[in-house]
Amino acid sequence: MEKGREYTNYSIGYDPDAVEHDLQIISQLTHGMAYDIKRITMHQAQEIYYRIKNENIQFRSENGEDFMLSLYEKMTDAQIQEINRVVRRKKQRKQSRRQLAKINRRIACIVTAVVLVSSLLCINWSILMDFRTTYQTKKLQKRVTDIDAVESVIISDEETALSLNETASTDGMIKTTDQTNNKSENEIKNGGIVEIRNEVDIQPKDKILTKFEQLYSENPDFSGWLKIPGTKIDYPIMSREGDNNYYLDKNFAQQYDKNGSLILDYRSDIRNTAASGQNFIIYGHNMKTGVMFGTLKNYKDKSFCDEHMTIQLDTLYEEGEYKVVAAMLSGVAYEDEEVFRYYDAVDISSEEDFNEFRENIISNAIYTTDVSIDYEGTYLILSTCDNYIEDGRFVVIAKKM
Repeated sequence: MEKGREYTNYSIGYDPDAVEHDLQIISQLTHGMAYDIKRITMHQAQEIYYRIKNENIQFRSENGEDFMLSLYEKMTDAQIQEINRVVRRKKQRKQSRRQLAKINRRIACIVTAVVLVSSLLCINWSILMDFRTTYQTKKLQKRVTDIDAVESVIISDEETALSLNETASTDGMIKTTDQTNNKSENEIKNGGIVEIRNEVDIQPKDKILTKFEQLYSENPDFSGWLKIPGTKIDYPIMSREGDNNYYLDKNFAQQYDKNGSLILDYRSDIRNTAASGQNFIIYGHNMKTGVMFGTLKNYKDKSFCDEHMTIQLDTLYEEGEYKVVAAMLSGVAYEDEEVFRYYDAVDISSEEDFNEFRENIISNAIYTTDVSIDYEGTYLILSTCDNYIEDGRFVVIAKKM
């Protein structure tokens, strides 16, 4: 060995740690063989060189450099280039996999963020829609109650004035003669006063209630108002000619609303409320937030029903009070099924249809109340979805008082 290659005097540039590092690596690469490059075959040299390049081993001293030169001497240039190409391709593939994994992680993070944001938006949108439904309903409620309050004051004033007039008339009648009394009796016999009474008793249902006139002018599909004390149900009811689905996802203003509206079956005749055999069917979504018919399910509990028997249905033409007669579970039947379809029981004017209606209500009821189901009655049917079966329905039936 040349004198310049000896390190016994620790000349400048000699690093014992670097030498120790390289000797350990060389020992591992040669599997503990004595440091004699002459004993390494060409095939072994190729394997060692491939490992050095593949693992990116770096020598730190001249001992390592000498070892590398010895490996070069054992191999041809073509072998060295081929090994370098193989290692380079392998490293490129590894780098590509790392980049792909990095890209996939980024995509996964982006997708997760998008899903999270979308979920938050959906939740917030759902909450906002519920707030909008509640807010718009309260505005409609206030408009109706304000008009109703004004009308009550006017009626009260008119009744007071009428009372004063009647008092004055009574005072005057004390002084009337028998001839005047006879004239009054003749008018009654001739049908004069009877005719006036008939005009009061038999009013055609074409005069819209004052409190509903403004809402009806804004949307002619508006058909009245349903209110059930003890629940959230205090909503306008909508009915579109020939279409029971239009308001499934629309509000009073015909804007999109996932909560929809309460829908009066278009086959129900609100002008004919006094006729026997006439049923009113109202549909509404069973919303988890409790809006629309979300609280109708409270009537599954008989004790709740006992405390909240009264349902107020005011159509365009008449205010009406109903009492609950039964609650039942039902469903939407297939066309070929021979079953009772409560949602088709709009006209039960024939005794046969009424008996079928009555028998099926009683047989399918969760419970019935003390209110009778008689042939002369007018009934209100409230229907909402119930997941006790596929296409299940929960139904409350009430009778007009």
